[in-house]
Amino acid sequence: MDELMLIVEGVQNKIRKLIIRNNQLKERAQSLEVENGSLKEDLKTSAQRIAQLENDLTELQAAKMLESADPLRAKQKINELLREIEKTTVLLNR
Repeated sequence: MDELMLIVEGVQNKIRKLIIRNNQLKERAQSLEVENGSLKEDLKTSAQRIAQLENDLTELQAAKMLESADPLRAKQKINELLREIEKTTVLLNR
């Protein structure tokens, strides 16, 4: 009978430990979900910033090209920008 009681107590202790560990893991999972959400938001903000900087760079390059004394290169740049605008328009119309 004593052996049975010891076995039962041992099982109960293991169950308590498992419950504690389960709660710890749940808290860790919630913490990681919050961190994941924060990182996704940071990534989204960074992607928007990169897109804005790329647009600024394109505008600066176009302005520099138009200021240059080479009208052929300026015309090529304008045509390139027009093609990019057309591609964007096609994507928006989908």
